[in-house]
Amino acid sequence: MTSTINFDITKEFKKYKVPTSREKMEEYCLPKKFTLQPQQLFLADFLSSDFSPWFNDNNVRGTLLYHQIGAGKTCTAISIAEKFKKKLKIIVVLPAALIGNFLTELRSECVDSEYLSNDLRKKIKNLKPFDTEYKKIIDESNKKIKKYYTIYSYHKFNSLVIMNKIKNLNNSLLIIDEVQNMISMNGVFYKSLRKVINNSNDSLKILLLSGTPIFDKPVEIALTLNLLKKNDLLPITNFNQNYLKSSQTNKGIIYKMINIKNFRNKITNLISYYRGAPPQAYPKTEFKLVKCNMSEFQHKSYLTSLSSENNFIRGSFKNVDILKLPQNFFLGPRMISNIAFPNKSIGEIGFNSFKDDYLQLQNIKLYSIKFYKIFKKIKKADGPIFIFSNFKESGGIKCFIKFIEYHGWKNYCNYNEGPKRFVIWSGEETQDYKNEINFIFNSKDNADGSKIKIILGTPSIKEGVTLLRVQQVHIIEPYWNMSRMLQIMGRAVRFCSHKDVPKSKRLVKIYLYLATFPKEESIDEYIWSLANKKNFLINDFEHILKESAFDCKILFNRNSYSTDEKILTCKI
Repeated sequence: MTSTINFDITKEFKKYKVPTSREKMEEYCLPKKFTLQPQQLFLADFLSSDFSPWFNDNNVRGTLLYHQIGAGKTCTAISIAEKFKKKLKIIVVLPAALIGNFLTELRSECVDSEYLSNDLRKKIKNLKPFDTEYKKIIDESNKKIKKYYTIYSYHKFNSLVIMNKIKNLNNSLLIIDEVQNMISMNGVFYKSLRKVINNSNDSLKILLLSGTPIFDKPVEIALTLNLLKKNDLLPITNFNQNYLKSSQTNKGIIYKMINIKNFRNKITNLISYYRGAPPQAYPKTEFKLVKCNMSEFQHKSYLTSLSSENNFIRGSFKNVDILKLPQNFFLGPRMISNIAFPNKSIGEIGFNSFKDDYLQLQNIKLYSIKFYKIFKKIKKADGPIFIFSNFKESGGIKCFIKFIEYHGWKNYCNYNEGPKRFVIWSGEETQDYKNEINFIFNSKDNADGSKIKIILGTPSIKEGVTLLRVQQVHIIEPYWNMSRMLQIMGRAVRFCSHKDVPKSKRLVKIYLYLATFPKEESIDEYIWSLANKKNFLINDFEHILKESAFDCKILFNRNSYSTDEKILTCKI
């Protein structure tokens, strides 16, 4: 039987209640000494106390930390883990690319000097990640960490469960970072996770971390929260029937959330929500939708590709269901919306024709109006730039590189530091190389982009990467869910990311490019409309999660502002 938190949380944990924010940026970002943030102190204390739902609710085995991008959730999780490390084994599961980040956080001031002394911390700040002394210090620190923490990538954890090398997680605290990546009704990661949790006894405690717990479809939150419940599970196969009402309109199927009270009752005691530090701790943002009118040549190539798509009939897009979009949705037309090759071919044959005079600035407009507009903007920037595409090869990053190399830009990988340098961040580079380029890109003396000006990112950069002092973000094409695009923006819009630049430069200009044609809706415009439609539905569910968080009243003044579109009202 489920019990609610039947005490006044604001009374028992009064000292952690966050006051209305009046501090300036400098007080958050340039403090005289490091201190944990209120949510980090509160959750470590609360979840290890007798008041914790982990110990007084017999239906709860863990908590979802729904802490938004840049809110310090890794340090929060570590602060909680440190309270339990003498009693429970600490098991951490996360994307392979984030293992280094997690270890770095364990070596930070987040846990004082547990795994790295202040003196050594100061010392490695003056060393480069590839220096021998730096590596020696890190190796010694890792030995201390391994006494308490066992860290797996998703793939490693999954393979150990499949091979029955991990049968249960008794007497453990399981921490899963970016848990939304493991959530899929028929996915192997989720099945392995569900299996090992079900095989464990009540001594298992779980901490799930996500800034975007509903990444693509509302049912994902049911799959996530059911990992934390022992019974009274949320329905999965009938989730849409239970909590969504659909209606057909001339703009397609529209969904609305229903049975809110029932949903709220089923998620009691499971969620901590934290929006993040107040706005003044982040750089300002300026978002612009850049409509790029395709040339006749690009438009003809685009129409040829579009004619083979089943969802495009008689010159218009079919009203597809936003909850049933396939991964390869309009793949060809989306890439040609970025660039149409001069020989009208696709793939490698098309790419090979993209050379010589075709790369001149006055000609590029025929093949890619997006590349032309991006190039004009980056020429004006006097600071670091982040450019993202969902496509690494044809139609994306590879083509843009060929274009800018023609105009004198050089790859840091081959030419080292210098003006007009770019780097690629995809799934192929080694972690050591990524550490190196991140170190140089984020260094104070690269504030003007004189060492590395541009990072070109693919989807592998969407999580766990912090980029400092970025002036411009260019997203070459839209994606059909807003969560992906917000993750990308979140690489450059970070907590205190612009603290040491003049106030006039504490601004990130974000550009999202849509290929258009005057007489009809383009695939980019169509996908952007789908993303907004889906986001409207997801926002309804997220709002209920926020209002139902057990710490809603404690952290309210950091989660709700008078300028918000939806007013937050704590329901617990």
